[in-house]
Amino acid sequence: MIRASCHTADNAFALEFDATPWFREADLQSILHFAEQGWSSAWVADALEARPGYEGLHRLIDYAATRLRDESLEDPTWAAIECVVSQPDATQWLRENRPEIALMIQRRQAASQAG
Repeated sequence: MIRASCHTADNAFALEFDATPWFREADLQSILHFAEQGWSSAWVADALEARPGYEGLHRLIDYAATRLRDESLEDPTWAAIECVVSQPDATQWLRENRPEIALMIQRRQAASQAG
């Protein structure tokens, strides 16, 4: 299981969920980009919120889209939700299930630290 958490900008909603289905289905570039973003993005929540078992995530996103809409319209850079995936969980899962991607992430991180 790859643990993830999301909360609305006003902290009215917060929850934890399993992000494994996103990692199972995401393409190489999406996962690499996600890792480069510090394992934090609403993409995972957006991709999973319509699935059975993710009703709480759907309610969180719906609340952010409706109740926090005015703030996000005033400032397009303002994030109505924040989602973070556990980097250790994601890295371990990738090593076990998609080792080629884990290796690419490891190489990119080593290169950025060296340069």
